[in-house]
Order: sequence, then C-alpha cells, then structure tokens
Amino acid sequence: MLYTNEGTLYAEDCTLRRIARSKVRAAVAEMELKTAALIRLLVPKINAQWCRKFTADEMLAMISDHPRLQPERTTIDRYTDAYPELKESVGRAYDRLNRKTLRQLEDALEPFIYQRRFAHTKGLHH
Repeated sequence: MLYTNEGTLYAEDCTLRRIARSKVRAAVAEMELKTAALIRLLVPKINAQWCRKFTADEMLAMISDHPRLQPERTTIDRYTDAYPELKESVGRAYDRLNRKTLRQLEDALEPFIYQRRFAHTKGLHH
C-alpha cells in the first residue's frame, strides 16, 4: 500500500482531492448564479437612480460581500484551507467572476456617467 506524507492512503487522498475540486467547482458555479441574480435585482435600482451615488467598484464590493454568497465562500475557504493547491484556480475563478460582474455594473451605470460627464454642455443647435 502507498501512503502520502500525511499518513493517508494514496488512493484515499486522491479521492478526497477529487471531491474537494468538485465541491469547489460547484460552489463557484453557485456563486456565479447568485451573483447574476443579485445584479438582476440591482440593475433596476440603478436605473431608478437609487444607486447613482455608488461607483461600479463600490457596488462590486457590496455584491461580493453579500450574505447570500456566504455559504459558498465558507465551502470554498474550507476546501482551499485543506488543499492549498486549489487556491490558484479559485483565485482565477474569483477574478473572472469579478471582471464579469464589474463589466455588467459598468454597463448599467454608463448612461448615468455619460449624463454626469456632459451635464454642463450645450447641444448643437441648427
């Protein structure tokens, strides 16, 4: 029988790591779904001018820290603490999710940014 440095069976260790990767993938996928749902709730509020005082980065931070995402963050943290080799792929997944979310928020805020930027200019009159 082959054992790892930690004293567990090699086959068992491989199985546990495979399960951890699967659980982390599922948690990241669930975070993506919940983040998309949060954005769908937030965009009408942006359009109703409720969130105009926040920047896209501030809204991203609020969404990232939202309590609805806590169970997934806890799962991911638990498995990445147990299996540090997962941290790099989780970091990439978080980066991808944050870029996508930020892009959606910026798209929703773009009309307000345009209005603010050109609020004091006069249009061309013929």
